[in-house]
Amino acid sequence: MSLKEIKVRIPDLEPGMYVSQLDRPWIETPYLLQGFLIESREDIDELFKYCKYVFVDVELSSQVDNQKLSPRKAEASDIEKKQYLTNTKPLEYKDETDLDDELRSSREHHSVLSNVVENIMVDIFNNKKLDLPSLKKAIMPMVNSVIRNPDAFSWLTRMKHKDNYTYNHSVSTAVWAVAFGRHLGMPKKDLQSLAIGALLFDVGKMRLPDKLINNPNRFNQYEFKLVKTHVEHSVEIVSNINGISDDVIEMVKTHHERHNGSGYPNGLKENDIPIFGKIAGIVDCYDAIISERPFASAMSPHDAVKKFYEWRDIDFQAELIEQFIQVVGIYPVGTIVELNDGKVGVIIAQHRVWRLRPKIMLLLDENKDSYNNFDIIDLYIQASNEEGNTLEIVKSLEPGMYGIDPEQFYL
Repeated sequence: MSLKEIKVRIPDLEPGMYVSQLDRPWIETPYLLQGFLIESREDIDELFKYCKYVFVDVELSSQVDNQKLSPRKAEASDIEKKQYLTNTKPLEYKDETDLDDELRSSREHHSVLSNVVENIMVDIFNNKKLDLPSLKKAIMPMVNSVIRNPDAFSWLTRMKHKDNYTYNHSVSTAVWAVAFGRHLGMPKKDLQSLAIGALLFDVGKMRLPDKLINNPNRFNQYEFKLVKTHVEHSVEIVSNINGISDDVIEMVKTHHERHNGSGYPNGLKENDIPIFGKIAGIVDCYDAIISERPFASAMSPHDAVKKFYEWRDIDFQAELIEQFIQVVGIYPVGTIVELNDGKVGVIIAQHRVWRLRPKIMLLLDENKDSYNNFDIIDLYIQASNEEGNTLEIVKSLEPGMYGIDPEQFYL
């Protein structure tokens, strides 16, 4: 296995080296680019203010003596990190389609999957047994789409209606789970299990009073104790599906367990929680806090990423959080952002390496007037505006700012 990333102390850095990771989260430093080429000694001196060491990408570094990038300075590569987390040799997935092409087919698949999930919930409410082959048939187009290009389904999960939170949440968490598993290099059969588990881990809520699930207020102690029983109900329902895998059952059973042992129902901690349960906990929480719920307003995806940094090694394993943020990006799909020229847009797709140079649909001009046609710019390709000034994201905006609801915009 070739070593792509190596750990290098700041004094050992030289111009021409490409810094791919820091010894701390990017968000804790003033660096706007998540990955950059060192061009001068001044760049190194600036890095020394914030870091003791960094990770250098050998393949992206240029004009550097190979001896300077020898394995003696190496720590874990990105592949080794993923292997440590999943306990399997990761596969390397590459985008096979662009966003526009993938959206043409994924819209219909998303609609079909949403309808299937709604029917599943109705069947469970009526105590009917679930048909696994039919569920897999609805899931596989989504899994295949995410494998080809995660951006299309990620975009569609943000374009959901505010009603039917339970149905939409199930579909969205399935998409995030598959995208996360893809990033970790998990095999296709595991991606399918992640999708099934994410779709089903909340089915037990159908056995709880509707008044409780749609309660617009925070749960009191008694209500929360009752809500937590949905895990037990979900496990019972899923365990009775013919042909269901043990991974899916474990995912349903542990999706509310937390890294520090504060979760439920069994207070598991750290590596007592299986990888499927860890992934489920992260995607369940992420989609919940960026969604409008009966008792809480949506948080911007960018602010959600900040929250997850705060929860590292508390609620969720730090290494998994760092990997998940690589999936959604510092400015995740659906984030409303303002550019340095005053224009406002919504993030519709990520760039896999330059996470701060995403694809944006422009909604408002520099005077905050709405465009008649929503043009799309790719900051990775279009680095400057018509005046030749560098284009950059300067800040994310709260949901509803300037009257914008990103859920009303479709490509």
